[in-house]
Amino acid sequence: MGAPAPYGSGAGSAARSDRARTAAARAAASWLGMLQWAAGLLPAPERARAVAELDATGLSVAAAPFHPMEHGMNAALHDARPVDERPGPTGWEPTAALRSVETAEDGDRLLDAAHVDWNVLAAAHARDPFPSVPSCALIARGDCPDPFTVALLTPWRVEVANRIAARQKNRTGPAERRSAYRAHTAPLVRCHDLSDDIRKVLLPHVSHLRTPLLRLLLAPGKAREVVRATARLDRLLAAVDHGDYGHLPRIQAFWDAVGAELRDTLGEDRTAWTAIARRLTRHKGSLRELLDTLGDPVPGSRKHGPDLRVLIQAPPSVLTAIVADLDDAALERAAGRYVGDDRVRTADGLLVTALAQLERAGVAPRRPFARWAHGALAHRPGELAEVAWLYGRSPDLDDALIRLARLRPDLRRRLAAAHAQPPPAVDLVAELRAQHDAVRAQLVLDSSCPDDTPWPRLLEAHAAEPLPEPVLWVLASRPGFPAALARALPGARTEDLAAQGAHAARHALAHLAGRSPGDVLYHLHASTAGATIHSIRARGTLDDRTVLDTARPAAVPLLYGRGLLPGDRSRDAWNSACAELFTDAARRFGPGFWHCLAHRLPTFEGTLPELLAPRPGDALASRLHRLAENPNRLAENPGEPAGTSPVHALLERYEERIRAATALLHPEADLPDGHGSPDREAALRLLDAEGENLPLVARAASTVRPGLAIALPRLVAPYLRERGRIAELVPLAESARRTAARVADRRGEADAEAALGRALFLLGRYEEGVPAGERALALFHDIGDPHGAARTSRDLGRVLLFLHRFPEAATVLERSRPLCREAGLPLLEGNVCLFLGHALRHLGRTAEAATAYRDAVALLDGNGDGSGDESGRERALDAAKRELDRLTADPTR
Repeated sequence: MGAPAPYGSGAGSAARSDRARTAAARAAASWLGMLQWAAGLLPAPERARAVAELDATGLSVAAAPFHPMEHGMNAALHDARPVDERPGPTGWEPTAALRSVETAEDGDRLLDAAHVDWNVLAAAHARDPFPSVPSCALIARGDCPDPFTVALLTPWRVEVANRIAARQKNRTGPAERRSAYRAHTAPLVRCHDLSDDIRKVLLPHVSHLRTPLLRLLLAPGKAREVVRATARLDRLLAAVDHGDYGHLPRIQAFWDAVGAELRDTLGEDRTAWTAIARRLTRHKGSLRELLDTLGDPVPGSRKHGPDLRVLIQAPPSVLTAIVADLDDAALERAAGRYVGDDRVRTADGLLVTALAQLERAGVAPRRPFARWAHGALAHRPGELAEVAWLYGRSPDLDDALIRLARLRPDLRRRLAAAHAQPPPAVDLVAELRAQHDAVRAQLVLDSSCPDDTPWPRLLEAHAAEPLPEPVLWVLASRPGFPAALARALPGARTEDLAAQGAHAARHALAHLAGRSPGDVLYHLHASTAGATIHSIRARGTLDDRTVLDTARPAAVPLLYGRGLLPGDRSRDAWNSACAELFTDAARRFGPGFWHCLAHRLPTFEGTLPELLAPRPGDALASRLHRLAENPNRLAENPGEPAGTSPVHALLERYEERIRAATALLHPEADLPDGHGSPDREAALRLLDAEGENLPLVARAASTVRPGLAIALPRLVAPYLRERGRIAELVPLAESARRTAARVADRRGEADAEAALGRALFLLGRYEEGVPAGERALALFHDIGDPHGAARTSRDLGRVLLFLHRFPEAATVLERSRPLCREAGLPLLEGNVCLFLGHALRHLGRTAEAATAYRDAVALLDGNGDGSGDESGRERALDAAKRELDRLTADPTR
């Protein structure tokens, strides 16, 4: 059996830590990805500056992939970089490698391994056309250019053409695949449209294409040319018969195209429409052949009843007459394609559309219609208003409509119109409290206050006793709906609230995350926020600028915009509105804008305009960015006394504010004269504003004020730990180390190396932390600092323990004990003894381990003088006692 893991670092604990670090890296990559998307909307000069600032921000370090050393995890899964920025396989030439693949799947994997240069591949294809297999891999890429797609289809190979359908399975290229972890809004459009150039090549061969590609060709507005071109109508019909809800617009486009062709040819010939409704779904030729031979007798055709999908394409007078002649049983058979043998609606979305067409044609309500509608609404409750004309024909349908009308203002109003208008209420509040369905509440409000809602009276009544929930939903659709009533809707989904009206939509946008901005990525499903904004934009409830001004937290509109696909028609309008906001703010702010946004966004709870508004620390960031871009201006002016330049004064003031704010968080920080102890929360808020500029301050201070650059990691470490921004300590410590080495500050260099080692340990980058700890320990020995050497050796021994390098850990920790005694640090020595006991136990030196644990108990017990971390001392003492009991317990008892 292998040696057990050290105390507090078992396999389960290590795995949880790995998952936590991986989640943090993914989250950081997601926040940074939102800003990278926004930066891509800017004009070229501003875009270049934004990219440079985002690359230099501390979040770039936080988003770096975590490479576990011991737990067998695949580091590639945690690579947050875009695919086109990852190092691909070396030593392969894509053209030659593609020509040698044996299957299309092998080609897919090969192309996914690195960035693809389409110009090179197109030139290679022009010189020597790719064979069928590599062509299948190339044409399936979502980023394959349209001209190259057309070239791959010439000469014609049906197996290559059919692979175009693989594009709708998210086989996007590296430019569109932002990261291995997709935490942004799910795309609202799943099928993409083919360009006209590609369609022209495919249409002559449409009868030989596979079902998935046929669905892509049946795009709304372009399906009629496909229907005319096919020589096998039954193949097209099979493609739409097996479509799911995601293909519903294309299925409907097919029937609209067929109906247009039939109406142009048949007119209002009732006999011809009856015949075509019997024969069309069984015809195996072209539609033109069917129409030309419609008058010819077909044996056995009369035993088949008409298909309702064909009938509803007829002119209203013909449809009304034919349906009137069908009894209920024949009507049920006509809808057979909508209703399966098990009575489960297999195409209920189309069935609801058919019912709406029957209503528009003036067909009288029938019992089968009500039964179909009730079943269809069980699957697609979004199409409610289209079946409201059947209200009153079936108790089951009526109950479903009344229940669902609670969330749909259009349906409520249609159902209310079917009732007689009651007289105005004498006591409006009492009448509303008596209503327990939204339709009746709508009637009471429409009759008593059709134009002006008495909000003060209703708010007063609700405060005394909450109004019924159906009444609140009806009130939500009225102008001026107050926030107090919006908060009273228990568990209301934001997209349901947004559907009520403009004021309710504003309340929904203001509460898209539950507890914190992180809910957008973790606790709140990303598509929920996207669905709410999409619902508002689709209905035209609010314009895009109002949505951007209202939605909170600010990450939500960025998340939504980042998830819109190029084929979405509303994408350009949304991107333009976002680009206007960001461009204006970036130009007003100047350099440093994106740096501040990157640090502000993850914890920001306000709206996007509030995020972009100037802050107290922004002027400092802009000034330092300008200075950093021109390093010559950072140097002291030879004609001025040392330390009197404007940037020196700026950094001096910054240091003063940071020291004052960190006094509560860092016991070792000196409190400047004239400053009292600020409130802890106020100090944290100040550090949030000033802390965004830490990388900039480090760059400027390394030249002008080296002492600040060297002290910065020690000063801000408690604050960054408090905010969970440990990764930002790494570049700060590295900058401090370089500055200290340049100015020959040995103590500062030792402090920086120690801070770097601690930061890497907290990030789980143990192997990187060992050299930093060893360098720090050597420096502390050289300058004769037992205090720093003792703490650093304790930290180094702990890292070696986590790496299971027990002999080295024991050696370092044994040497640390005399250093602790020399420095007068009994609590630190107690922790060293605890870790030493762990190392000795794993080495099988049980007696020595027990002695180390006894020493730890003696040193930790009774040394709680309140000057250190009391809770940490208690935890270490309990651990030492527990381990000592384990080693000294009598196994015979």
